[in-house]
Amino acid sequence: MAGKSKRPRLVLTSEEQKQIRQLRESQTEPWREVQRARILWRYHSGQSVAEIARAVKMTRKSVAKWIAKALAMGVGAALKDTYHRPKAPVITEEAKAWVVHLACSKPKELGYAAEVWTRKSLARHVREHAVEAGHPALSQAAKATVQRILAAPPLHPEKVKYYLQRRDPDFMAKMREILLVYREVDLQNGNGRALIPKIVTLSVDEKPGVQAIANTAPDLPPVPGKHATVARDRVTSLSSRSASPRCRSCPTAAAPPISASR
Repeated sequence: MAGKSKRPRLVLTSEEQKQIRQLRESQTEPWREVQRARILWRYHSGQSVAEIARAVKMTRKSVAKWIAKALAMGVGAALKDTYHRPKAPVITEEAKAWVVHLACSKPKELGYAAEVWTRKSLARHVREHAVEAGHPALSQAAKATVQRILAAPPLHPEKVKYYLQRRDPDFMAKMREILLVYREVDLQNGNGRALIPKIVTLSVDEKPGVQAIANTAPDLPPVPGKHATVARDRVTSLSSRSASPRCRSCPTAAAPPISASR
């Protein structure tokens, strides 16, 4: 008759039970973690080490190892491998600030032809100049490392957002005049309920061919905490115009008055 085990029972919280239950049935997680989850679940259910070893097709020594680790250090430590490097690579705050500074600068300022950074080009520049800048921990930084650093502020130097700045000092007065024309016609026509309108409204708008030819102001670089992308203003070229003068009423003998607005 087998002797009674001297190991204590593995007590799991509801969250740990949910985590292990999902992990032991997973088809996408690493196989070693799925195996360990099955070992811990069976031990929590009351099975012995020998029974678990037969069920998961592992040696009793391996099964006992992961159970002992879970009892000593917790379920989370037993499911994951211990970090094997003698010392984890440390990216200092100064190194992260240097990456953010690069992201907020223009590639042209550093001798590149591009207008804005891509994550790939920024990561390559970081690797090539990290030692020279005094940040050797970034000398082998992958694109994912740069992404994590920029995700903290967060910054998106690879994206450009355009904006239009209103520069006409008389814009509000012009807008008010045009809106009054439409309101006036609407009131005179009885809000559109008349069968034969007293005033025919002719609205003629410009039909320009719009082409961006230059920036009207320097690009605004990304600023942590304010705007994450490059902001760019632009001026457009109006290649063709077609518009008629604006008038409140243009009566003729053969036709009803016409109110035209631009």
